[in-house]
Amino acid sequence: MKYKTYNAEDFLFDESFRQWTSGTSPEATAFWEQWLAQNPDRAYVVKNAQALVRTLNEHYRDNATEARFTSELNRLMEVAAEHREADLEAPIIPLQPQFRWRWAAAVLLTVGLSIWMYSHIIPKARSASYAHLTRLAHLPLQEKINTSNHTANVLLSDGSLVTLRPNSRLSYPKQFDKSSRTVYLDGEAFFDVVKNPARPFLIYANQTVTKVLGTSFLVRAFEGEKAVTVTVRTGRVSVYAQEDFENARLSGLRRIQGVVLTPNQELSYNLDDNRLMKALVDKPKVVIPESVNHEQVFEDTPVAKVFSTIEHTYGVNLIYNEDDLSACLINFTFSNESLLERIDVICQTIGASYEVLDGQIVITSKGCK
Repeated sequence: MKYKTYNAEDFLFDESFRQWTSGTSPEATAFWEQWLAQNPDRAYVVKNAQALVRTLNEHYRDNATEARFTSELNRLMEVAAEHREADLEAPIIPLQPQFRWRWAAAVLLTVGLSIWMYSHIIPKARSASYAHLTRLAHLPLQEKINTSNHTANVLLSDGSLVTLRPNSRLSYPKQFDKSSRTVYLDGEAFFDVVKNPARPFLIYANQTVTKVLGTSFLVRAFEGEKAVTVTVRTGRVSVYAQEDFENARLSGLRRIQGVVLTPNQELSYNLDDNRLMKALVDKPKVVIPESVNHEQVFEDTPVAKVFSTIEHTYGVNLIYNEDDLSACLINFTFSNESLLERIDVICQTIGASYEVLDGQIVITSKGCK
């Protein structure tokens, strides 16, 4: 194949591009991966073009002819023109049929009508079911279904390990692509993800998207349940409503409304009211290595230093006024006490109080005399 500079509309008419998007040609895949490597500035346009191809193929999978595509694109252009009429400086001029496909595709890509397509062609695409999402995946997937009463381990191609709980299923590619690592979950699983900042790890599960670079965490997302929970063991995890995540990606927004979780924090996503709620887990666990002695001895130690040690031990953020506590010294030896037991003992000793807010512990004190 000969390399050339592709315009936005060129992608949709290039047979090899459509083959690459559909995953039907190794030659096309090799060509386009090389083309993207040489043209990284076109990555966003390529993603939009692929989204359009997949959406139209899925919508017309039983009769995916160019005539059907052309008719649908012309209809979308009419709707878009109605919404943007106030901003247009010139009227829409009817084009000859042979030019409508190219012109519509170019405008679709440049003004972001792919978002409109996701909202109207497939009304549930942004919050699609596990089955629908796996059909639309741009890479061939294999599936692991755990019908036993025990957990089942799934080793992914990047070395990440997924512990699949009973009555759960996971779909994943045999080999991840070069830009991201995406899997699909229906059920409950513990993920121990190999760190790779260049390739984010994405889990699509029951109207949510969990994004990590490398960490360990639990996701519970059964399609029959009205809530999704994500619990972090180590590292940092970002969780988004799938609709917000897809809209941001399609529109090119760098900032997505979501929730960041750190160790011993959990998120609950209520599907009925689309609320993301962060909290501290019921029983926070130590996050320092098992080989480290968990016994902690403090002798005439400034309480701020004690709090700093506890933060390091549990990965939990403690909020307090260090100046108010500067005169507070404590003498304690902790061994088997839980996080909140330790905080409670310290607060009683220095006359302080605490509350758990938004996955953090807020300590209030008037200080020590």
